[in-house]
Amino acid sequence: MPPKKNGFMAFVQDWRNTAEGRGLTLPQAVARCGGIWSNMNAQQRGPYNSRAKDAEIAERGARERMTSTGQLVSTVESQQREAVQQSTQMKCNIERIVMKGKAQYDLENSKFVFAAFNYFDKTKKDGIYTPAEFAACLFSIKSGKISVYSSLINPGQIMFGQSNDAKLHADSTHYLPLPPKALGETDMGKLYINIVQYLRGCQVSDNPNDPLIVFTSTELMPVVKGCFRYLASDSDIEDTEILVYDIQYLFYILKKEVMEIADLKSTGINKSVTDAVFINDHYEYNSGISCQYHEDNDRCRYCAHSMVSRWAFIFSDYMCGDLAIKPIPGKHLPPKEERKFQVISDQREADITSSSFVSCESPQKLEDKNKYSPTDSTAFAACINKEDDFPTLGGSKPKPNQRPPLSNNFRATSQKSDWNIPTTRRSAKD
Repeated sequence: MPPKKNGFMAFVQDWRNTAEGRGLTLPQAVARCGGIWSNMNAQQRGPYNSRAKDAEIAERGARERMTSTGQLVSTVESQQREAVQQSTQMKCNIERIVMKGKAQYDLENSKFVFAAFNYFDKTKKDGIYTPAEFAACLFSIKSGKISVYSSLINPGQIMFGQSNDAKLHADSTHYLPLPPKALGETDMGKLYINIVQYLRGCQVSDNPNDPLIVFTSTELMPVVKGCFRYLASDSDIEDTEILVYDIQYLFYILKKEVMEIADLKSTGINKSVTDAVFINDHYEYNSGISCQYHEDNDRCRYCAHSMVSRWAFIFSDYMCGDLAIKPIPGKHLPPKEERKFQVISDQREADITSSSFVSCESPQKLEDKNKYSPTDSTAFAACINKEDDFPTLGGSKPKPNQRPPLSNNFRATSQKSDWNIPTTRRSAKD
């Protein structure tokens, strides 16, 4: 196997072409260049390291297949396998968390942390995002929204050459002013410490070395991971691992287990159904659940504080009724919204045993609705050639007192005449 390319050997090759190194053997040139290389800084070594890396990739490309973007096929496949393994591990961990609460008969009190970030700009390769706003919410089905931590962020500057993209992104989403005029916390290290302390206080584990787990939407997973990496780079906190999990998969697993606990059929529940419920957020335009800045600028939809609150309301809306938990305004639903159902009292519970909750409508209306038997319109089948099935397709009778034809030469066309003959080839009698 040929020796691996490195920046030092690239420097040696260039040095042997100079007047001082011409005529020396390779071992002699290596010995002379060792001291020179050690005194060079990272900026001086950069071109040689880059050239060595390009040469290594070119040699590997000659031996291996490459994609249309110049990446090695083996590298891309390895990254895909790693992503699948991480996704599988994440799903197993989510199921383990939910099943643990179910095994302890305390699933309604199991606590989860929802987190969301807004960002200014991002790198194209490293997956690092410059944060603009952060919010986290501690949630349980029984208590609803327990606590919320939120903060606007002023990173001081954005990445070089990203000003235009950052402005376009801000104008179309969160509408926050760009650095250096950004709002909020300016000390990234202090902010990261505060976030870690909040997340640590929300965890139920007794082991302080356990990783911190937050849940966010599938779309925001790379954003949350990249923003945490940005904040961690300016902090002195060590051995703090923050795992970012998919909240939509949590919603699916939690809904199934809640229905099983309530002895309800969950055969119609699948990931596509729960994803549609989660994405079609009917709390999206509610006021009074965002930070003051986004309330004033009518950008509640993109507010991180509003996002985590709406997620808590969605979970509550689709699970509190199954467990007969009375929703509390501000905890399980927006402060100004009325609940859609009420829990049955002890007096009525003896009369109604089919469900643990009923509609807020009167019992008489509810009884009338239960008598309704829906019909499946998709089950209708008919033959288009039968006039009885479609009486309007040629089977209708002429209207009475219809005016007679103007002349015998212009009489009505019979049913047996050819309707598709061109006008130029028809006679008056046709």
